[in-house]
Amino acid sequence: MRAVNYMRASTVEQTKKHSLDAQRTSTTTFIRQRGWTHTHEYLDAGLSAKSDSHRPALEQLLADAEQHHYDVIVVDKIDRFYRNLRGLLATLERLNKLGISFVSVKENLDFTTPWGKLSLTVLGMLAEIYIDNLSQETHKGLIARARKGLWNGSIPFGYCNGACATCTDPNGPGYCPYAGSSDRGNGVTLIAHPIESIAVQRAFAWYIAGDHSDGDIAERLNTESLVLPNGSTIAFRTKGLPGRYLPGPLSKESVRETLQRRFYTGVVPYYGVDEQGHKRKRGNMEAVFPGQHPALVSAEDFERAQELRQQLSRRSRTVNREPRVYLLSGLLICDSCGRTMRAMTCGGRRYYRDLTRIDHTGVCDQPTLKAEEIEEQVIQLLRQFRLTPDWQVQLPAWFLTAEQYTELTTKKAEMEARWERARELYLEGVLTKVEFQTEQWHYNSVMSSLTPLEITAIIKAGKGLEALQESLSAPDSTLLQKNELLRLVLAGVRVRGYKLTAIQPNLYSFPLMQYCLSGSDGRRPLVLVNSGIHKDSFPRPPVWGLFSAQESSSRLTGSRIVND
Repeated sequence: MRAVNYMRASTVEQTKKHSLDAQRTSTTTFIRQRGWTHTHEYLDAGLSAKSDSHRPALEQLLADAEQHHYDVIVVDKIDRFYRNLRGLLATLERLNKLGISFVSVKENLDFTTPWGKLSLTVLGMLAEIYIDNLSQETHKGLIARARKGLWNGSIPFGYCNGACATCTDPNGPGYCPYAGSSDRGNGVTLIAHPIESIAVQRAFAWYIAGDHSDGDIAERLNTESLVLPNGSTIAFRTKGLPGRYLPGPLSKESVRETLQRRFYTGVVPYYGVDEQGHKRKRGNMEAVFPGQHPALVSAEDFERAQELRQQLSRRSRTVNREPRVYLLSGLLICDSCGRTMRAMTCGGRRYYRDLTRIDHTGVCDQPTLKAEEIEEQVIQLLRQFRLTPDWQVQLPAWFLTAEQYTELTTKKAEMEARWERARELYLEGVLTKVEFQTEQWHYNSVMSSLTPLEITAIIKAGKGLEALQESLSAPDSTLLQKNELLRLVLAGVRVRGYKLTAIQPNLYSFPLMQYCLSGSDGRRPLVLVNSGIHKDSFPRPPVWGLFSAQESSSRLTGSRIVND
């Protein structure tokens, strides 16, 4: 009888711990003792036995069964073949119809007999119970590691375990200058890989600059080299995966994966599985925990990269076309028809065109605008809105009564004194690290509660307005940076004909811009005209203001500034 043996190990680690050797010895010994002819061996290393997993050797085994290349399959244990009852029974039924026998050495069962089939059902059910329990235990283990700030799975690109003396990293010996030297880490907590981490940081820096696509970054990383401390140069490459594929050039896909990985901000996201047992997608995390590994990029830069990706995802791309960003993208509105103006490029020149005319959905006399001309008008108008240096100090008094403001400042002073005392006690060794971290959490929580959400949002908008003023004057500021700041401050920019008619601040920047026009010395009170709202309360529902392009000769009508 012609016999073949099938072997499988679920992880790369098991392949190193002689699991496959043990299976090979068991199955070949059984075949020899039965006097059968051993014709072939099928091996799946580092692969799962779940029914939906892709196992090349098993697929080839079943294909050869269709061609009647053997008479019996021998495995060491049933769970090496399948751990899913439905998949196991379906495959054995398929083999039985082909006249192929099946033997499991450890269970010593011939599943072609009635008693063997009964035993098969029982053992298969036990295997399925085991894998369900294993999944639950694996879930517990993974989330426990995440809570500790440790990574799950293979080490991400950009990091290594720091065990340099016994380095086994794919980008270690022969590539990393520290491989083989004294350890730079403890082998448990990740550290920045001296070469890969630079590639990650460059990828984020180029992307958030707004003039590189994923493909552009991959091409640039593949052509550039890193100068090592000894003066030699080395090229960037992927980490690869032991047992799967070797390190190699970076691709557009690998760059996209890198730029969307929150792990690089120093946290450990845990995704878990949904109700159907499928792993949650990247944007649907179950939890995020502080990581023990160093951050390669700031949280702010990571969020900027995600916002840019979302912004550019709506735009069509061609192979040789760079991603385009316009100063007024998503902001410019036709004051005649009320529809947005779409940014476009023709003949190398940038324009804004009315959406009504593009879609042919109506009649509008708004002409196409040269981008440089209308953008310059917006910049000149925005230069008028400058905050005083102490605006953040004055801000709470704009929205609180005198009693509320006094109570707020008193509580803040008390918390500041308590926090300062906690720091002193920690440095003196009186407080433990856990007690100090608890006190820190309490301080942050109370201070956040003492600042109304509206004021927090206005402060954010105010910082955006300050950054916008700096950006407008900085020659090295990109259109992308300016557009992001404009979106933080403005809800819209209105135009009629070739002239700018008004800018529309958002809810939280409106009080600040109103304050700028009330007098930079702060002597005139903040008043939202005709809204029934004064400085002692915040506008609810939202009050939208339109500031005209000729404020010096304007009059206030409602919450809109119009030209005479």
